[in-house]
Amino acid sequence: MSEEKQTITTIEALNEFYRLKNKYETDYYEKYVKPIVSSNKTKREKRVDFARLPKNVCVNCNRNVGTIFIIKSNKPESVRQFIAKCGDFADPCPLDIQIDYSIREQYSKFISIVLHNIENLKLQIIKEKNNAIFFNKDIIGAFDNITTELAAETNKAGVAIETNILKNDNPEKTALLKHTIDAFGKDCILPFKQMMQEFKNTNNELILNQAVTFYINEMMPKLKEIQELKYEVNFVEEYDPNDNLYRLIQFVNSLESYEYCFKDNDKVVKFIKGVKKDYKFKTKKARDNVVLTNKTKKNKPTVKFVITEDVNEELVDAPV
Repeated sequence: MSEEKQTITTIEALNEFYRLKNKYETDYYEKYVKPIVSSNKTKREKRVDFARLPKNVCVNCNRNVGTIFIIKSNKPESVRQFIAKCGDFADPCPLDIQIDYSIREQYSKFISIVLHNIENLKLQIIKEKNNAIFFNKDIIGAFDNITTELAAETNKAGVAIETNILKNDNPEKTALLKHTIDAFGKDCILPFKQMMQEFKNTNNELILNQAVTFYINEMMPKLKEIQELKYEVNFVEEYDPNDNLYRLIQFVNSLESYEYCFKDNDKVVKFIKGVKKDYKFKTKKARDNVVLTNKTKKNKPTVKFVITEDVNEELVDAPV
């Protein structure tokens, strides 16, 4: 049994959670459901085949008990909770994944909602003033509440707008990028061109070697620095045999940088996989089947685990 709570990051844990969930659902569909769906049997025969399908296997212990995958929202804590456990309630394997991921919203959407709230509060203030002028109503208590709420919403909008600018359109970063590009042109491109021109004129291989060394040691590190300043997302997709192409993907900002986090509550509560220490298998096949028997000769082999219904639940009621 292994616990990765202390070493694994939240993003790594989420990637593994979805990898296991995808494997759990895809393997079962490909092995059992797809052959039935693609067969030429009648609907009645297909229903019979579906009724006879075996339970799905647990992604951790490979027993036919299923795995529980739950995604739910905890609004009081402003987090989405990701949970994965063995489907055997009587004697589960050690699989225990619990991840808290803070609820996020797009900056543009969040700022738009807050600004809309501010406009509504301003209208309420105007209405209360009219009530005081034309209907002689006592508006002091209501006015104080509205102004307090207005100050809170204004502060919220200011923080979101400032954070969005600093993350996605930072003027200091833009100035640094411009300065780095200008310095690269002056300190690298011009000397390199001069060396190449001198090589063309003299045909001296020593000058060519000097130019290549200068390109590797001086220009390439600077180019990498410019690339990292210019693009937050920069990678090459795997080879696409259909188009016979590799695709270079570059974005100034990542999708994550456009997300506003209400509370920074990201944490891996538990991340336990593997089997119990007392689980001993003589062969890989026996381990995969996970049938543990009594070691005494007097008693017949008995199945240690109780097979239960397969459970696969997903509750999603919060924005990603």
